[in-house]
Amino acid sequence: MTLPGTESWLSPFLPRLREAGPRLLDAGCGAGFDAAFLAAAGFQVTACDRRRPPSAAWTGPASYLLADLRALPFRPASFAAVVASLSLHYLPWSATLVAFRHTGELVGPRGCFLFRVNASDDIYHGAGQGEQIEPGFFRVPTAMVSHSATKRFFTEADVRAVIPTGFHLERLAHRTIRRYEQPKQVWECLATRE
Repeated sequence: MTLPGTESWLSPFLPRLREAGPRLLDAGCGAGFDAAFLAAAGFQVTACDRRRPPSAAWTGPASYLLADLRALPFRPASFAAVVASLSLHYLPWSATLVAFRHTGELVGPRGCFLFRVNASDDIYHGAGQGEQIEPGFFRVPTAMVSHSATKRFFTEADVRAVIPTGFHLERLAHRTIRRYEQPKQVWECLATRE
């Protein structure tokens, strides 16, 4: 099943997510397309973002919560899996590490942390453009601002560095996605709690 505005990037991960368990968090859900896809696939989805999605875009039946990813209101190990698609790459490095650690803490034993982040070669979406605040972190030109004026672009080493302690890297791939007008370069990562 593919919904408007999203590609079926989650399909190859469904067996592994099912193996982890039914309770899932979509952290930084945006318009909710991934949450809707996962709910339609049979998961009990809680979706959250710091901004409420447009009501026309929110397709349910997932539960929705307005929350900042830097301070999610859940107990550790509350979910079998956490999915964070293009939502954890707007912060300085120290805050990025904290966000990944806190998000990882929400995953229960033998659960999954599945995420996608901007790749360092994502030139059509701001990589290497605008003011570089710190390595890989830019205040992007106004025309490239979507959710935030700042964006982080990850190298493979950066992706490996943000995987929280206690997780095993199961899959890491560089992908080109066609979700936007211009192709977007991302890292796609699946890590499993040991």
